Amino acid sequence: MLVRKMINVAAPLTAEEQTELAALKDRSITYDEDCPPMTDEQLDELDYLMRKYKTRRITKEIKMAEFPERFQKRKAEATG
Repeated sequence: MLVRKMINVAAPLTAEEQTELAALKDRSITYDEDCPPMTDEQLDELDYLMRKYKTRRITKEIKMAEFPERFQKRKAEATG
């Protein structure tokens, strides 16, 4: 079942939401091969792109515009 919920991010958190967040603070993050931790270099790059493009969502197109050499290298490996 698909559930949609509109969230007003400017509104203050409810008591229930604050309780949920407080409960999550003690839980550790589980990393695996599908979701490895990001390196400091990757975090810096992400921060740079979010600030430059003023967005929280970094798309493939943004990465291609900023780092075209990475994608050209991949394309050459696939054909070669």
